[in-house]
Formats: sequence, structure tokens, C-alpha cells
Amino acid sequence: MALASTSAATVEGVVAFPVTVEANVGPGLPGMYIVGLGDATVRESRDRIKTAIANSRLPWPKTKIMVSLSPAHLPKSGSHFDLPVALAVLGSLHPGAAHRLETTLLAGELGLDGSLRPVDGILPIVASASADPERTIIIPAGNAAEAALVGQRNILVARSLNDVWNWAIGNEQLPAATDFGHFEEVDRGGPDFADIAGQSEVKKALEVAAAGAHHVLMVGPPGSGKSMLAQRIPSILPPLTPQEIVEATAVHSVSGRETHAVIRRAPYIAPHPALTRAALIGGGSGRARPGAVSLAHRGVLFLDEVSEVPAAVLDNLRTPLEEGCVRLSRARREVQFPARFQLIMAANPCRCGAEDALRCRCSSREKRGHLSNVSGPLRDRIDITVATRASGAVIADDTTETSATIAHRVEEARDRARARWSRAGLNMQTNSEVEAPYLRRHYPADDAGMALLGAYLAQGDLSQRGVDRAIKLAWTLCDLEGGTRPNLDHVASALDLRTTVNAGRVE
Repeated sequence: MALASTSAATVEGVVAFPVTVEANVGPGLPGMYIVGLGDATVRESRDRIKTAIANSRLPWPKTKIMVSLSPAHLPKSGSHFDLPVALAVLGSLHPGAAHRLETTLLAGELGLDGSLRPVDGILPIVASASADPERTIIIPAGNAAEAALVGQRNILVARSLNDVWNWAIGNEQLPAATDFGHFEEVDRGGPDFADIAGQSEVKKALEVAAAGAHHVLMVGPPGSGKSMLAQRIPSILPPLTPQEIVEATAVHSVSGRETHAVIRRAPYIAPHPALTRAALIGGGSGRARPGAVSLAHRGVLFLDEVSEVPAAVLDNLRTPLEEGCVRLSRARREVQFPARFQLIMAANPCRCGAEDALRCRCSSREKRGHLSNVSGPLRDRIDITVATRASGAVIADDTTETSATIAHRVEEARDRARARWSRAGLNMQTNSEVEAPYLRRHYPADDAGMALLGAYLAQGDLSQRGVDRAIKLAWTLCDLEGGTRPNLDHVASALDLRTTVNAGRVE
């Protein structure tokens, strides 16, 4: 009888939990049995592992093999258990390798030819395990770019099962993920604000939104450029910080998508209007997957034709907008995904889409019902409402600015905000992140500006949340001008940007 063990991990949300993989080879009917609450992917790995070992010309026990994944109460899912299970079985036949594998964490899917394929969730796995300098981590070459973000030399890269086995028995050295190729992405350009002629007022509003990470609702007829404008917002956002790169890449790493690229620019997520609750905030059967709000973490979530999204789905945005995260309840546990994003919504002014109210063919009932799915509490969380116009459009505009020019102003405004909140002892990147009570108490607008907000609040034209968001918006306007404190003009401009939408038309 022979026993060997190694380490793996299972991922819940963007958090990895350690798993011990033990393999016992002893008397009994030939076969491989895996216990420990593994899902169908883990259970089906037995034949895949056996075939990969055979095609790699490595030994396979001709007796009973019992594999245990512990702790037993923790659900295990994913093909990344292939490699640790295979090495535990092989280690039981080689005492020298078994000793080395005890302090090794492995992750990787096996091809039938013994090759290692990239897997989901590698960034949370290596991030949780790399803090231990005595532990070696081995991952597939296809995941090296993600793992290199951690910057630890104990993360090694392999291309095949044979590579890992030769390392385990001391016959081969594996390269570190930090040395494995060049992972910087080439900037190939993208949509630019210079491509859009006219719409100067909308562009200015989006510049303000980008500077303070404020949420926006654009209302305008079909063909007025709402989608084109939204697509270009990431081009004026600052590059992600190293910490933000890790956060955004970790979410995409566990999303189940085929790509395993590093997210270095603000992500842009634009789901179809017919999306479900699970597609928006995450979930699904089996292992929970991140939804659009989490995939847009540190970036932009664009909801086009928002009038077509059911109210029951839209209202799920309220908690992520306030808390910056999503919590999904599972049996006896809670899964959490980050979701700090900038929301951009777009809608037609009415069902028929006519820009001029005199040409509108909608009935009174249709006008009243348009955008009724956007509830009052959700509207309260929208900082900027802006109208796009199709009439008066121009073919060319020599005065239009490039995204690079706008991005420079946005970055300067964010630098001012970041410096201010740093002096105040707050680790905040944008004005929209600052807690409202702290802002009202320590960083209000000047007396005239606060008096104007008080008048709007007393008349019922603004809610308390609306007042808080107007102050944040006023600070962003102040930062763009290089001021030291929001004044009456900044507050008035903020209130103008928070234009209400009535019966689907901007007023």
C-alpha cells in the first residue's frame, strides 16, 4: 500500500480555498475512485487522467486507487483538479517525488496527450497560495500572464504532465511565471471621441462622469450616437492601477470565458437588453459565475435600450451601486464578487423614438409607461441625465477633441480628488466613492451652494440621496476647473446635470 498527497484549491467567487489531494494505492479491484464532494467535471476526470498518463508513457497502478479531496464538506469543481490528482497518483509510486509534492500546489487541465491546458480561476488560486515562500506552485503555460501579476518567483510554469513529473523527480527545472514570455499588451487603439462629430454637450457630460466615476442616463432618438458615445468612455478613463488590474483580472479569470488575458484597461461590458437577473448580477447552477456588474468591475457597464430591461432585473443594480459588491447566497455559504463599476444607461425618448414631441405617435398611456421600469430609487443613484440629439447633426467637426486630450483632463481631475482624499486619510480614487455623511460633514460646498441644495430638498425636488450625489458631482466639476471648494456655480451645474426624465423625455 502506498500513499501520497499534494495540494490544490477550489474557488468560490474570487476567493480560493486550499484543498488537500490524497491518493492511496492498495489492494482491491482495479479502478479509480474520487471522494470529497467533487462535481461532474471532477468525477469525469478519471478516464482523462488515466489516458493522459498512459500517453505520457508514465506508470499507472494496476490495482485500486482511492483519491480523497479534503475538506470533504467544501464543494470542488473545475478541471484544474486534473493535474494534482494525476501527480498524487504518480507520487504514490515514487517516494522521492511524493516528498517534493507535499509542499506543492498544482492546477491544470490535462489533455489526452498529456499536455497542460489553461484553467479558470488561476489568479485567485496563486494569489492565495503564493504568500507561503516554502510552497511551490505549478500552473499551465496558458495561465502564465495572469499568474505573473502576483510577481512571486515560486510560481512555476509547465506545458505538459511530463514536464511536471520530471520536475517532481528532480530531472528538470521549470521556468517561473515572471520569466515566461512578455505579457504586456500592445495598445492597438480603439474607438475615439474624435470619431464623433458634434454632441459637444454630451461629450462634456461624459467627461464629468469619467472624472468622478458618476453614473449616467442618456436619452435620445435612434441614431443619435448613444451607443457610440458609451463605447468611447473607456478611452478617456485612466489606466488601471496595479491593484485594479489584479481585481479586474481575477473576476474575468473565474468567469468561464475562453480568454485568459490580463485586464489592463477599464473593461467595457454591454449585455443584451434581454439579460436575466443571473446574467446581470451573477449566479447560475453549480459554481456561481460573475455577472455583467462584476465583469465590469473597475470599468463601464453599458445598458442599451434600458426601457426593454424588466424592472425586476434593473432593481438588482441598487445594492451593487451602493456597496460595490454582489453577495450570492448558496447552501450554507455566501459567494461574493466585486462590482465597483460605472453605469451608463441609454434609452429612446419614447417608444416610437421621435425626437420632436409633435411627431410622437405614442399614446398617452405609452408615454406614461415609458421608462417606468427604472424605479425611483434607481434613478436617485443616477448622477447625470443627458439628452442626445439627432437633429442638427454634422458630417464633420474640426473642433472635436481626441480621447487623449479629454483623458488628460480626466486624469488631472482624478489626481486632485485622490490627493484630497489621501490628505483626509481616505483611500479613495474618485469622488463618487466617498461616504455621503463624511462628505456633508467635512467637505460640503460653500454656504451658497448648500443653501441651494437645502431649498431643493425642502421643496421635494431632491431626495437626501440626491443631495449627497449632487455634492459629489459638484466636487468633480470643481476638480475639473482646478478649484479648492465647490461654489454656487458648481452646485447649480451639478443640479442641471441631474436633469429629471419625465414620461421618457428630458426636461
